[in-house]
Amino acid sequence: MSIKDRLAKKTGDLMVPAPSQEAGRNASPRTAPGQMLAFRSAMRESSDRVSQLEAQLKEYDGAVAIRALDPKTIQASKWANRQDFGDESFAELKSLIAEAGGNTQPIKVRPSSDGEGYEIVFGHRRHRACLELDLPVNAIVDGEITEQGQFVQMDQENRARKNLSPWEQGVWYKRALDDKLWPSQNAMAKACGLSQGNISSALLVAELPAEVVGAFPSPHDIQFQAARKLSVALKKAADEIVQRAVELTEDSSRTAPEVLTALLAAARPAAPVRKEEEVGIERKGELLVIRLRASGVPQDRVEELRQLITGFLEDVQSAAD
Repeated sequence: MSIKDRLAKKTGDLMVPAPSQEAGRNASPRTAPGQMLAFRSAMRESSDRVSQLEAQLKEYDGAVAIRALDPKTIQASKWANRQDFGDESFAELKSLIAEAGGNTQPIKVRPSSDGEGYEIVFGHRRHRACLELDLPVNAIVDGEITEQGQFVQMDQENRARKNLSPWEQGVWYKRALDDKLWPSQNAMAKACGLSQGNISSALLVAELPAEVVGAFPSPHDIQFQAARKLSVALKKAADEIVQRAVELTEDSSRTAPEVLTALLAAARPAAPVRKEEEVGIERKGELLVIRLRASGVPQDRVEELRQLITGFLEDVQSAAD
């Protein structure tokens, strides 16, 4: 057997069949160096793909998942501070959500304490709009947030979008303090990133008597400055101001400034009415002028009065002689 035949026999299992014509250039390399180059090329492609995917993942760093939830499974928070679902701004919000087919700005919720459904952290108006439109509500679910954190985030979200009215703020802050969510105004102010003066001013509005609040066209019309003035006036004349507020409630035509003016006026003591003298006597040169209220002397007794005065003068004259 020739050398060629013996080599073919020993290496027969290692021989790679020649590529067919259809394989053309897409066939695998026939030599070891070619295979190594192909392997390196594939590795470079894989590495580039991994780098590309890593870059795409970085775009989602810190992102949170948004879920489409059934609004019927979501309940309002006990700290809900916006219940005005009948005003023009809510109607506009509802219309925008209807056009978009859902809320583009997600609300935030947390699992309910009873384990059934969710509780709103912020986004009560968007939730209500989706509920009325029978649309799923896009929401971020936060299972770690505390009750204090819920309050703070709701406050921050509201101030970032549209400030609550002074009355809404005051009632909200007062409820949190009454429920001992924070031990003091100062602790609440620090948690919410506000000054203690902001909290105090809002509380002045919430602490106004119900009769005074009801005298205004709307509680939302009471501004911080008005509340400060009323608070001072109430310390001096609370009964008078409350009584005046009850009277003003019956007059719905008054504007908020008019109501404020009337309430503050009730606190001012009325100027004493000067009692008109029954008889006024005034010396003017050679004359002595006597003034009487006409209502105090009937017409049929005027002559009698003249005679009395004349008799008095005669007595004076007689005494002088």
